[in-house]
Amino acid sequence: MHKKLLAALWIVPALCASSAQGASQIKNIKVAISNPGDHPRKAADIVISITEIRKVAPDFTPGAMVVTASDASTVEQDASATQTEELPSQVDDLDGDGKGDELAFQIDLAPHQTRIVTVSYGNQDRIWRLRGDYQQRTAALFSRKIEGLGWESERVAFRVYFDSRNAIDLYGKRRPSLQLGMYASPDYTYHDESPEGRDIYKIGDAIGIGSVAAMVDGKTIKVAEVKERKWRIVASGPVRTILELEYDGWNAGGKIIDLRSRITQWAGERGFTHTIFAKSADDIEFVTGLPAKPGIEPATSGKDSPAAWMATWGEQVVAPGPTATEAVPGQRLGLAIITQAPHAAFRDDSKNHLVDFKLSNGSQSWYTIAAWDQEGSNRRVVYGNRKEKGQRQSLILPSDAIRSREEFLNSVQEQAERLARPAGVHIVSDSASSEHAPADTLVPHKTKTVEQAIGLLRQDIDRTAAQWEPVLQATSEPITSHSGQGFFTEANNVTGEWQKQNGYFWTGSFWTGELWQLYSATRDEKYRRWAELWGSKLIGQESLQNHDAGFLYYYSSAMGFDATRDDTLRASALRAAERLEQLFNSKTQLIASWGVNGDDTIIDTMMNLQLLWWASEKTADKRWSEIGKKHALRTAEWFVRPDGSVSQSVHYNPGDGRQSFTLRGGGEEAELPLVNSVAPGQWVFAHTHQGFAADTTWSRGLGWALYGFSAAYSETHEPLFLATAQRIADYAIKILPSDSAPWYDFDDEGVHFRNQDSSAAAIIAGGFFRLSLITTESARAKSYREAGERIVQSLIDRYLTPVGDNDQTPPGVLRHGCGVRPNDAMLIYGQYYLLEDLLWLKQHKTQESSANPVKP
Repeated sequence: MHKKLLAALWIVPALCASSAQGASQIKNIKVAISNPGDHPRKAADIVISITEIRKVAPDFTPGAMVVTASDASTVEQDASATQTEELPSQVDDLDGDGKGDELAFQIDLAPHQTRIVTVSYGNQDRIWRLRGDYQQRTAALFSRKIEGLGWESERVAFRVYFDSRNAIDLYGKRRPSLQLGMYASPDYTYHDESPEGRDIYKIGDAIGIGSVAAMVDGKTIKVAEVKERKWRIVASGPVRTILELEYDGWNAGGKIIDLRSRITQWAGERGFTHTIFAKSADDIEFVTGLPAKPGIEPATSGKDSPAAWMATWGEQVVAPGPTATEAVPGQRLGLAIITQAPHAAFRDDSKNHLVDFKLSNGSQSWYTIAAWDQEGSNRRVVYGNRKEKGQRQSLILPSDAIRSREEFLNSVQEQAERLARPAGVHIVSDSASSEHAPADTLVPHKTKTVEQAIGLLRQDIDRTAAQWEPVLQATSEPITSHSGQGFFTEANNVTGEWQKQNGYFWTGSFWTGELWQLYSATRDEKYRRWAELWGSKLIGQESLQNHDAGFLYYYSSAMGFDATRDDTLRASALRAAERLEQLFNSKTQLIASWGVNGDDTIIDTMMNLQLLWWASEKTADKRWSEIGKKHALRTAEWFVRPDGSVSQSVHYNPGDGRQSFTLRGGGEEAELPLVNSVAPGQWVFAHTHQGFAADTTWSRGLGWALYGFSAAYSETHEPLFLATAQRIADYAIKILPSDSAPWYDFDDEGVHFRNQDSSAAAIIAGGFFRLSLITTESARAKSYREAGERIVQSLIDRYLTPVGDNDQTPPGVLRHGCGVRPNDAMLIYGQYYLLEDLLWLKQHKTQESSANPVKP
């Protein structure tokens, strides 16, 4: 922190580039994932070694991380993305030491596409708020019922007999789901027909589907004579399952070998990778293969194939029943083995189509595929009305099975290309870092003074009034909250042009508020004329409003009366206060946000109490302030968490015991049936729609709370309100990013939505300023004021145009507000609160004495 004087102008302390109010709790590593092929790759399998990650991020925490991706092909493009896609991921401990070895996830890639993936890690509490609940799409289990170890994806399940047969067998699935647990359940007959799936294959005396054996003197030797067999499930996750079989003392035709098989099954795939490891066995000829079936000849890869493969297709599905041996007419099954083993060769014996190979550096891998043409024939999904959703699946989608030999061989060839030319993985970060602020805030810039910033905002306000006054005057019909032209909320970050909207929305008074602020500061009559013009469109509609009557009429009618003493404006503001009184529920002790006897209240309503404090002062009627105090007390109890973070919305029983609640967000409504026995007036559940999740902290909501409780204490001197405001402020100081402009959600930190919110920053700064005047501890008061100053300086230097010498955006545009994620725009309320902050700083050039707090 430092201070600088320019001529006679007083300015806010400049923000040092390295200063930070709180340390980021999330770090990021950027990884480029590339498709080298000419064909799209849906759900490409990606594995990154934890060791490689730690080369750039030594403090990487595998147990607390989340993986996201944008469609950007470069880190620079990725920095401009406003939203990412979360990729289900898992960390696997391969050696059983309790520490992660590999990070695994899947990603969709277009031909030759590169996508930037972000691996975010850090504070466990923070990460697990952000990490999704991933659907379990692979599984493994050991059960005597299935005679060994099984593994599966939603498409297909396999098992290996845990005895001298050591053969891999197959379960086909009519319904895409995980079914091994069903097959292993007592008394369940998995050979019989089922709408789910069943055992569809007969191994007989063959080595199995993709199993391992040895070739000695022209004879196939199964892994039969073994001193000890051991198994373990290495991983069974949403993305992939890994399991291992160990064969100690395998007698492979007179040669004793310790062999280990590792099997990996990825989500959504019809096949698995089988990797074997053995010491001192490089001279052994190993084989894998497919059972030979009468009348079905194998197809093999051509010379141009990137990997060698062998495949069979035909009627090789065994009929239902535990003793059946005949094939089902008309049902077809494709099986394939793909290998990149050098010098692999195809051969047959009486029971098998074989692929023989030798180990390379003690190991070798191959990929096994099974595709049943009845797969997905019962692809049931949930769709339809609420009753249907609450009961059974109501729709069967067309099967997505492979239906022909040509289609199957094409899929085998595609998988061969994937194995031969895997997706490229390149860690592009030199070190881990927090997510960056918008690029246009990071360009070289000059420090602005408070006066300069006010001047820039005035330019934008004058320009806006000149442009929109004709639009307002041309609107003949009455303007309501949702009809008529002349009001605006969002403007383009680049052009500064306000978007047209129908009605004044909940934000209409912030524009009149700016005009009243400038009139009070300058006594320039044009601002009074404009404020009265726009404010007149709101008068007479007070009783039609929801809780936003506080916003709409405090910043227009109440503020206008204070500037002009116009009784028409006073009457309007008092009618709006009466509307808030109507919305107050004595059972909940809260002002319902959306209607009389409503079932929810949002944190924004704390700001609307300003109108009640004003009404009590003007009328000397304490009922207004008593309502405000009761609302603030209940809000402190229900909305503010012990650490100072804030919930956005709370739903409650308003007194009628309702079992259905209305969820609002993004301009939409949804009914939530929720059986409950909550007493009248009591809390039912919390809800959020503008932050990331119900247990995270929406930054603008925190701003409303900080500002609102500071104002509440100034008006009531209730100690709880001061303590609550301080708790919120201390939380914010610890968690604000380095440029002091919060992310749209304090917890997200740009992981899912890359929106910082300049409007939240301006509101929070206003809360800090007001709190600095009422806090009795001088050091604490000083820290709050300095926190507000850092925010304002960052906003006017980095977010308020022009930023840098080459900025072509018109002056006075406050960029990067986030109304509803992932929108990124200038917001009218962000502009209002920044102007209010600047005027406050101009008025309070030195810290007020903490011994004599001044009411803001």
